[in-house]
Amino acid sequence: MKIVRSLLLIGACLAIGTTIGTTFASAQTLSTFSNMLSTPTGEQKSVAQIGAGKVTIVSFWATWCKPCKAEMAAVAPKYQELKEKGVEYIAVSIDNTKTMAKVAPFLASKGYQFPVLLDPNSEVFRAANGTDVPYTLVFNSDGTLHAKHNGFLEGDEEKLVEEATALTKKN
Repeated sequence: MKIVRSLLLIGACLAIGTTIGTTFASAQTLSTFSNMLSTPTGEQKSVAQIGAGKVTIVSFWATWCKPCKAEMAAVAPKYQELKEKGVEYIAVSIDNTKTMAKVAPFLASKGYQFPVLLDPNSEVFRAANGTDVPYTLVFNSDGTLHAKHNGFLEGDEEKLVEEATALTKKN
């Protein structure tokens, strides 16, 4: 009887592990993020659509997150250089319906040129296995996940730009 229970327990653990592994693996490609999201101006776009065929940096952020705002401010002056090298930077706000109204005024005050999408229910964030912001993913131009970064410290933007630019040379 103990052997049967042990085998059932092992089987259950394997099944749960497989499910968790499948969920994690599903976030390994850019095409995972095909959900249509609104831009602050009301257009409907997806991360996969914007980043298709390019090395893509996807940064999840929120208006209440100081390190998120620091990352965006640090990347913004480098955005044109990134675009010229074939890299797209997409900021995905996870502000909920209570704080979503702060996104457009914040962006307008900064004049950021990179695309911003709104994920008020954090569906895309959860699909990316995000837990905290800032959470940044770097994808190769073929859409495969290259790297994940949690948090932001001054100087991280240089490493991010270097990492993404290096990927354009490999493709």
